[in-house]
Amino acid sequence: MTTPDLWTTAVVDAGGRYGIHPTWRGYEAPLDYTMFEPEPNEAARLAAKYAAREDVTVEAKALGSVPDSTLTLWITAHRGYVGTTKPNPDSLWFGEVRKDEGNVEGSIDVPSTTLDAVFADKGRRIDFLKIDVEGEELAVMRGAAAALDRVLAMRIEVQFDDSFSSQTASDIFRHAIDERDFRLMRLDYAGKGQPLSYLVGDGSYGALCGCDAVFVRKPEAVAAWGGEAAVAGLTKLAVFALRNNMADYSVICLNKLMEVGGWPSGEEPAARRYLRKLFTFAAGRARGLSTDLYELARADYQRFFDERMLDRHEIFESDWLNPG
Repeated sequence: MTTPDLWTTAVVDAGGRYGIHPTWRGYEAPLDYTMFEPEPNEAARLAAKYAAREDVTVEAKALGSVPDSTLTLWITAHRGYVGTTKPNPDSLWFGEVRKDEGNVEGSIDVPSTTLDAVFADKGRRIDFLKIDVEGEELAVMRGAAAALDRVLAMRIEVQFDDSFSSQTASDIFRHAIDERDFRLMRLDYAGKGQPLSYLVGDGSYGALCGCDAVFVRKPEAVAAWGGEAAVAGLTKLAVFALRNNMADYSVICLNKLMEVGGWPSGEEPAARRYLRKLFTFAAGRARGLSTDLYELARADYQRFFDERMLDRHEIFESDWLNPG
């Protein structure tokens, strides 16, 4: 493994069964994506799938809180629930919603390590962390005590019921917010839980069993890194915000970036160019809500990037913004 430069976006995907997460597909800047998948057959499939991509690495290991160890992996009827914690058959999710999908069909022992053992000890950083390991998300976080100091944002699967008895969402929230000072930005779900009876309407209903929670580093903490590390970090965090329906947060990141001195001179980093593209599209969506909001975005684009934002027909005429 090599250490990516400051302007390369370093992503770790703990639980990579379904390949590169949609958050990072089609990413238009240098990427260093490492996925950990402990189930041997799935790890081999992923390695073959991404063999031609130099920016993707597949590690056939589990992640937890103990380095250089072995964990038992429980093979479930639905392979999406394979993990080191058995699904709880008495939970709402596995007892009623996805009955039989959590049935254990076998087990294997797999090598396990920690993110600190793989990354921090080698001087490498993690910019963004996605954890979906079926009930052991907190263990992965605890095994990344040093690495988390420079993580810009996290996407973590959280459980609000006892689908996996080892942890609940409150344990993860406490660790991320109270102990590590991240900010919770969103819970990714459709606004509807699992219906508990037939009497439901068109709005919100049911019990929320689980979803992805998105946490971000506070911009002032990234600014405190100083120098180009702060500028690159705030740029990548703003890109992440725009790709994850948090356009408002991107403005906060960019305002803080202006305070720390703006971008370095010379050739434009690809992450900055991509940020300009995403900001332009977000401004266009704001126009649908309010012309005043759009004009604010246009003014901010000029302030942030020291150039005029392409507008109206110029967007459609641009090979950059409208390729193909």
